[in-house]
Amino acid sequence: MSSNKKVVKNYIFNTSYQLLAIIVPLVTTPYISRALGADGIGIYSFTYSIVSYFVIFSVLGTSTYGSKQIGILQDDPVGRSKKFWDILTLRLVTSGLALVLYTVYVLVFAKNKGIALIQGFYLLATLCDTAWFFQGMEDFRRVALRNYAIKLLNVVIIFVFIHNPDDLWKYVLMLAGLTFLGNLSIIPYLRKYLVKVDGYKPKPFTDFGVIMQLFIPAMALQMYEMLDKTMIGVITQSDAQNGYYEQSNKIVKMALIMITALNTVLLPKSSKAYAENKIDEMEDYLYRSYRFVWFLGVPLMCGVIGVSRTLVPVFFGDGFEPVINVLCIMALLFVPIALNSTSSTQFFISTGRQNVYTVCVLIGGAVNVILNAVLIPNMQADGAAVASVAGEVVIMVAMLMYVARHRYFSVGKIFTLCGKYIVAGGVMLAVLWILSEKLPLNAASLVILIAGGGVIYFAVLIVEREYFTLTGINHAVKFIKSKIGAKNG
Repeated sequence: MSSNKKVVKNYIFNTSYQLLAIIVPLVTTPYISRALGADGIGIYSFTYSIVSYFVIFSVLGTSTYGSKQIGILQDDPVGRSKKFWDILTLRLVTSGLALVLYTVYVLVFAKNKGIALIQGFYLLATLCDTAWFFQGMEDFRRVALRNYAIKLLNVVIIFVFIHNPDDLWKYVLMLAGLTFLGNLSIIPYLRKYLVKVDGYKPKPFTDFGVIMQLFIPAMALQMYEMLDKTMIGVITQSDAQNGYYEQSNKIVKMALIMITALNTVLLPKSSKAYAENKIDEMEDYLYRSYRFVWFLGVPLMCGVIGVSRTLVPVFFGDGFEPVINVLCIMALLFVPIALNSTSSTQFFISTGRQNVYTVCVLIGGAVNVILNAVLIPNMQADGAAVASVAGEVVIMVAMLMYVARHRYFSVGKIFTLCGKYIVAGGVMLAVLWILSEKLPLNAASLVILIAGGGVIYFAVLIVEREYFTLTGINHAVKFIKSKIGAKNG
């Protein structure tokens, strides 16, 4: 299989799951919002934010590092087997310690002890997580099929067992427990890639320094989301404010999946290209990814803002009106988060510049924490959203300034790619904003707005003769012609 076909195949597997990860919440979130209410969603959000700190410690930087190293060693069965056991052994040590510490936290400090204890299944899930190995081997099919099954089970369980706020514990158990079972389910398939290395003893701390370099930025990045929720809960003492933030964040994260999926696929490719000194090939992956960020990031940002006044009341129901403002602010995250994901994954991590990446993320993290402390007391969830956007923009500026100063690749080229998408997104936003004032607040109007926004965006891109759009149309035409020809033949 050619390199380009393999990238496309893996992207399809990865993105198909990511699309399912979007579709499932679209089906379940309106129901869950009404069943659990803003307070129930807020309790889940706060307790999940706490367990996430322990999960970060449990994982350290092993997922990203493992995917990168297995990608480099994927043609070396002995080397990749040794590296797998090194990384897995370290994960077992850190996960075991994190599980003990979290249990102490729950028993001594947790407010909602029952819910917090159930969230501990996420730590058991990290204990047996091997998805990073399959990603490094570019076997995205295996992980995607596991994820399909988990998501579909989520839907069934939600509608069968979750009916009112008293069912919150069932909801948490479903999410955390199925994550654990899903990770267990792919372990048997490791036998396809691992070989027995006689006499080899795992060396879990050999690459500990490099892994820690990845852990620090991962920890800081998580703080944007998790520390926001923790600080909202501590400062406002309001479960509802956490609920508003959680629902806004959920919409943004769902949509971001479509953009960042490509980076997961290309990390092993970029790492291998750099290791083999194929710099031009690595840059090609980079610029394709940056163009893709603009292609999807701009319409998602403009689209979410444009439909927010209809989306929130229709999607979440009564009691979530404050989500409109939070969502409009958080929609500004689409482009900087996606640009940062591309820069970090395909340049800083692939080329071993984790230290620089760490510094950039820590600077953004500091900005986020300071602004949270300043803005949340008066602006509540809105303030946390502003702080998140500011933190991501600071990271973006810091990373691109480093690249520009050392001239590793053209920063100017990244932004010259965005012009056509900004114009198309701006036209779409203007039309959606006008239409949302005219249409009634119902599901039909929401469908009209979303479909109409997509049509407007791509129509403008066709007029502008944009690369991805024209390429997609050409491929579709060729495919249809081939099918017609085969049928007539």
